[in-house]
Amino acid sequence: MKTMATKTFSPERRKYIRIPSQNILYLKKFSVRDLTVDKRIERKIEAITKNLSVGGVLFDSDIKYSLGSLLKIELNLPGWEKFKNEFYRFDKTSRSEPLIVLANVVRLEVIIPEKSYEIGVCFSAIDTGHRWALMKYINSKK
Repeated sequence: MKTMATKTFSPERRKYIRIPSQNILYLKKFSVRDLTVDKRIERKIEAITKNLSVGGVLFDSDIKYSLGSLLKIELNLPGWEKFKNEFYRFDKTSRSEPLIVLANVVRLEVIIPEKSYEIGVCFSAIDTGHRWALMKYINSKK
């Protein structure tokens, strides 16, 4: 009697859908000291996103961040503000504001040793209203 081999497939582990994204983001390692630093002198690193979800973002970096590192990220997503629920939005549609979140590094892949890395982060602190706006923004891009 022949037995047939069966393949088992692991279920999708992602909580949220991801969309391809090539947007600029600014990031820096975050610490408690950052709460008192003058924002005008804050040094940020620029990177380009590869994909985006409500729960996190994947981007390329020339800086290696350790797993678990906490990063402050400013995402430039043109038009995301129009999905925000605000009572008074005078003049907000003409000016683009970045989405600001705190995120933990959950994935690190070396592309070119000592030069290029692919970093995956999970949002750990995001305003609830901004999360809803981001979800609507992503759904509009599907």
